[in-house]
Amino acid sequence: MPAICVTEPKYIFPIAPNKLHIAYLPSVIVAAGITWLSLIRDVPVVMQVDIPLADKWGHMTAYMILTLCLAGDSYRARLSARSIYMLALLLPLAYGGLMEWMQLYCPPRSCELLDWIADGIGTIAGVALFALYHILTNHKAKQLSSQQ
Repeated sequence: MPAICVTEPKYIFPIAPNKLHIAYLPSVIVAAGITWLSLIRDVPVVMQVDIPLADKWGHMTAYMILTLCLAGDSYRARLSARSIYMLALLLPLAYGGLMEWMQLYCPPRSCELLDWIADGIGTIAGVALFALYHILTNHKAKQLSSQQ
């Protein structure tokens, strides 16, 4: 069955009705990167400057990016707004908890509650940024339709 090409510019690539899992490829790639960074023995990032709570900032940034990808992928797959926000909030939180738990079995890594809290803060920030984007794009669409 040929792919149904979406003509709106907000869609990055076409999504066939029976191939919705392709829509989540960016989220899977980001999650794989987070998994790799969470479970490797030595993180390949060398800190040159002493930044307070640099590890927590890294957690927040990674999970904010994961949340934005997941929300964007869900939007592109045409899920309902409620489903988008539930997925974008609950999946990264559960995934962050799972990664922290798995670090118990990957010495010298350690499971820290503060890391999971930082994951949650990043997730909430990602949902808030996506909600802002969603509100602004809907507002622009309404303005354009009222002008016609």
